Order: sequence, then structure tokens, then C-alpha cells
Amino acid sequence: MGILVNIDNGGTFTDVCISDGDRVVHAKSPTTPHDLTQCFLEVLKRGSRELYGEDDAARLIREADCLRYSTTSGTNAVVEHKGTPVALLVDAGREEDVYGAIAGMGGNALWRAMVPQPPAGIHVGVDGSVDAGELTVTINRLLAQGALRLVVALSSAAAEQAVKAMLLDRYPRHLLGAIPFLISSELAEDADMARRTVTAVINSYLHPGMEHFLYGAENICKAQHLRRPLLIFRNDGDSARVAKTTAIKTWGSGPRGGLEGSLAYARHYDLDTLVAMDVGGTTTDISVVLDKGVKQLAYGEIAGAATSFALPTILSFGLGGSSVLRVANGALSIGPDSVGAAPGPACFGRGGTAATLTDALLVAGVLDAEKYLGGELKLDRARAEQAILANVATPLGLGLDAAVAHIVTTFEASVGRHVSEALAESGRAPAQATLLAFGGGGPMIAAGIAAAAGIKRVLIPRLSSVFSAFGIGFSHLAHEYQVPLQARDDVAALRGELRRRVERDMYGEGVDPGACRYDVRLWAAAGAHAVERELDGERYTLAQGEQDPRLTVRAVYELPTTRLAANDVTHYTPRQSATRADVNLDGRGAAALALVDDASLAPGDEVVGPALVRGSYLTSVIAAGWRLRVSSNGDLLVEGN
Repeated sequence: MGILVNIDNGGTFTDVCISDGDRVVHAKSPTTPHDLTQCFLEVLKRGSRELYGEDDAARLIREADCLRYSTTSGTNAVVEHKGTPVALLVDAGREEDVYGAIAGMGGNALWRAMVPQPPAGIHVGVDGSVDAGELTVTINRLLAQGALRLVVALSSAAAEQAVKAMLLDRYPRHLLGAIPFLISSELAEDADMARRTVTAVINSYLHPGMEHFLYGAENICKAQHLRRPLLIFRNDGDSARVAKTTAIKTWGSGPRGGLEGSLAYARHYDLDTLVAMDVGGTTTDISVVLDKGVKQLAYGEIAGAATSFALPTILSFGLGGSSVLRVANGALSIGPDSVGAAPGPACFGRGGTAATLTDALLVAGVLDAEKYLGGELKLDRARAEQAILANVATPLGLGLDAAVAHIVTTFEASVGRHVSEALAESGRAPAQATLLAFGGGGPMIAAGIAAAAGIKRVLIPRLSSVFSAFGIGFSHLAHEYQVPLQARDDVAALRGELRRRVERDMYGEGVDPGACRYDVRLWAAAGAHAVERELDGERYTLAQGEQDPRLTVRAVYELPTTRLAANDVTHYTPRQSATRADVNLDGRGAAALALVDDASLAPGDEVVGPALVRGSYLTSVIAAGWRLRVSSNGDLLVEGN
């Protein structure tokens, strides 16, 4: 195996995880939202420093066999309403119905940001014909109103193709005045017009920004002679080059990277009930891995709107290390708004005055002010104390230590409740579960969150701070096509047509279609979730309660993936530490906890709580009554009584 590079661009930090077959190194860099190519290049530079001992991003790109990348840019554009507005063309007579129905599904504010003007209608004949004169007048009116992009969402696929032909004839692509347009049925073949329209609108809304940035990142890689085109990790768990990726598939790709890593860990450690908990700066993302698999929502939701594509069940809550703490009506609330990377928590010393969990953990003695992010960022305890006093302690009538304890226990209880609810929804009991804690804040108070949820076992990956980037390394190069099935459909013919489509895509990726694996499945919606199974020859049958059958053909070209060390530790040796850290998490005064350097832990080590494991990127409180053991892979297995 050569050098594998995985990058996850988050809202607060951009992470890189690099493997050369013998070792895995990682680095983090603050995200630069004004220019994402800047943090993309910076994190490669820092990663090269860890791998080579010097800054040489050009060498790292040149020597990389594979570079996979995910970004929250699309997710943030939806959350912050900062995409490119589109004009929407629909069947005449359904303009208001479409606008009202979808605005209610997706949230009025977001929908108005995506489609500022009411949809324009054109008449469609029973044979799918469209009047060229009416279309020209309608398009010219939309252009005069300032339309920058057009989404064509008609009930007839034939009508959509007629509009496409006319647009190409009247506004050819080689002219500067050509309007970019998207034909909804070419993006998603879905009989449900609301879902198909939402899917097309979101994709078009995200497309310009994603295209600009991703091609910028790819050009950096091309200039340094990356061996294989830059691969974009998608929210379906696979990767593809920029030119073969749709914008909507980048939405939520970061959390999906963590989920891919969670699936790998469930299989590696033979865990049938695993709760993946990713605590970042802005959100906590929770998903449940059952029997080494994860449920898919049949019609994945983006900002509350159902789309035509399935998405994994990942619950996201506005609870993170940078979430704003405030007191209202005598009660402490956390988030959902976040201070992000700029200005960041008050302790960052960048002008932030809001109190956050990060500030509380610094004041409690959990975080080391001098070694945060490897010592790159020095934390200011005095500013953290001021923020907590002003925003939490004084409004609640508490002292500083009591306010810190209240912040931590409130956060633990809030996340623990969400974990419990996710488990209950899955039909599993806390006693059966293992909590996989990752993200920058996941491991810090994982035992407290687990205890609040009634879970007795926590698994902390050694690479927890960059686990989403790490998880991307388990993805493969793949493409998939899916078409609705009807009772009269010729399944053999459809299978052949989809096989030719995916072969064309894989050829466009620069790989031999003959070297790919092809999976043919029957897809159906069963309630809220999707089910897939093998076809019975060239026929298909639906189980009771299943609907919307679709034929799916997926081509997979396997890429080198990250390796995990075999589980062969049979004996654990207690670790003693003469170093102590004063930690005050209960508000009763500082307790001198055994301080263990994360970098010094080796497979077979055992640490009995209370203790504090602390390093440049991994910090975790091992509470009294809990025991930590280090696995062969260097991961931390923490178990309570």
C-alpha cells in the first residue's frame, strides 16, 4: 500500500489523516470559510510535516496514491442560506401548489432563499409537447428578473427533454448569455414530484459554490501531479472524482465519514450494538450501528425536506464544544448556535465573549492551556472565567466552580438523553451498547455521557480527533444508478441499460470497467426506511408494507483502505503515573488525578480511574469506577462498574 491521504473539512477545523502502510499520522488546521482552498492546502502542509518532518505539501500530493476529500461546505450553505438562488420552471397550473407544498416541507426561510421568485409555469401537452414561443417568453422574463440558474421540474420526462432541447438551441452553451439549467429527471428518476423538485433545487443551489471550490482543490492537486484524480467522498459512503460528483451528494459527507469508520470498528471489534457519537465544535452527531449495519432513511431529509436519495440515519443536535451557553428563565441552555472557529470560544482569545463547553473544560482543568492542538493555540483561562461568570454563573447565582460543574453535567445529560432515545428507537438496551466517542470533544467527558445514558462501555479511537477523516479511508470508488420499477418493466433490459451507464461512469473515472464489481439489487421503501435485497432472477416481489420498488445497479472499484491491527492483546498491565493534574468537575474543589500522556499509552496498558488522559489531540476523563485498556490497534476501551 502506498500513501493514502484523507481530508475532512469541518466547520471549525479541517482534518487530515495519512497512512503509508506502516504508520498513520494526522494533523488539524483551522477552517478558513472565506477561502476553503487555503485550509485545504494548509492541512496538507501540516500533514506533510507529521509524515516527513518538514513542510512539503507538494511532495505529499505527488507521492499520494489516493487523496479522498469531504467538505461541510454544502451543509453549511444550506444551514446558513448561502447558496446560489435558482429559478424554477413547473407545469402551468401547479405553480402555487408546488411552491406552498415544498416551502412547508423544507422550511419557508430556506425555500425562499433557494427560490426567491414564485415558480414559473408552462403548458405541457398530453404527449409531452411544449410551446417554443411560450417557453422563450417565460425564460426571457426569468432572466430579466435576475435568474442565475434554472431548474426544470415538469411532471413529464418527455416535456423536460423538449425544454432541454429548446434551451440548448436558443441559449447555446458557447454564448456568454447561456443560462445554466438542470433537468430534474436527469438528476433523480422519482415519480414523487415534490421530492424530485426539492432534490433538483438543492443540488442547483449548492452547485456553483461547490464547483468553484472543488475544482480549485483539484487544480492544486493537478499542479503537483497527483497520481489519481482528487476523489470526493459522498454521503452515500462512496467516492468519485469531482467531474462525476453531484453537489447534493456532498451534503452531510463529513458525518458519513465518521459513520464509515464506525462500521469498520463495529466489524473489527465484533460489536452488534454500537452508538457512534461525534462531538464537534458545532454539533453532536449520533447514529446507531446494529449488527454491523446502519439503517437508511428511504427518502433522506435535508433541512426537513424529503429528497429522492436515501441517507443514513444520523441524528444531529446543536450541542458542541463551541455551542453558545446562555441562561433563560433561570435555566441553562446549550446552542444550537455556535461561535465556530472565528471568533471561537472565549478562551481562544480571538474576541469571543460567549461561554462554551470548551471554556468550562479549560477552567475545570481538563484541557491543558499550553498544549491545545499540539501547542499551536494557547488558551486563555482568564477570558474563559470571565465568559462563564458573565453568561452563566452570575445569571444563575452560582460561583465559578459550581457554574462549571453545572455546564458539564448539563451537557452530559443532554447528549446522554439523545443517546438513550436513539437506542430506544433502535430497540436495543443501554446494557447491550458500546459508545464510540470521537470528534474533537467526543472523548473528553465520554464516560459521563455514557453514565447518563446507562451505558457501561466506551470505545475511544486513538485517532478520535480526526475520525471522520480516518473513516473516509474505508470508502471505494463507486457509481450507482437507480430507476423505478413497474409490474410491466422488462427487468433484464433495465439491468442492461443501468450496467452500461455505470460502466461508462467507471471508464470516465479512468478505471477498467472489467475490473469493477457490479451489485444488482431491489430497493424498496418500508415505512421510513429503505430495504435492499437480491433480485429473484429477473423478477421481483415486494414484502408486505414495501412500496416504490427500484432497480439499483452499483459498480465498485476497490481502492486501498486503512488497516486496523488484529485484536491479539490478552494481558493488560496497570500503568502508574506520578504526575498529577488538578481537576474540578463536580464543583467541590480540585482533585489531584493521575495524569497520563496519551502518546505514552501502548497496547496492553491499563489505567484505573480516576485519571486524566491528555495529549495534543486526545483528552479523556476516566472517572472513578471506570477502567481504561489499550487495544492492539491503540484504541482506548473504557469500562465502568
